[in-house]
Amino acid sequence: MSDEVAMQKRDYILTMEDHSFHTEMVLLVDDNEDILGLAAEILETLGYDVITARTGFEALAILRDNSRISILFTDIQMPGMGGEKLAEIAAASRPDLRVIFASGCTRPSADAPFLQKPYKTADLVRVLPPLL
Repeated sequence: MSDEVAMQKRDYILTMEDHSFHTEMVLLVDDNEDILGLAAEILETLGYDVITARTGFEALAILRDNSRISILFTDIQMPGMGGEKLAEIAAASRPDLRVIFASGCTRPSADAPFLQKPYKTADLVRVLPPLL
């Protein structure tokens, strides 16, 4: 391997390590595939790392396996387990987890950041923590 290729590889690895160390990771949960895809794209464009889940149960499994997740952004009304129950269970094991709720018709009973659907990029920026 040439010195130039080795340096490019090292720079790429350092950049990826720096990116993964400083970027917030969002677990995005919504049972609507279109909303899930669009919101994930917006969050990634804003610089967040995103993992998606379609159910509260799937989200709990992901939270158990990924300690980098610092933000739970969840729909309130979902079949099986709603977003408020998901947040309650998640907060019991991850008290440092920041929770943001979204819904087209229901406000959360908890005092937490909330976005009314349909939301815009500016609304997401308003409720998300700034990236380093």
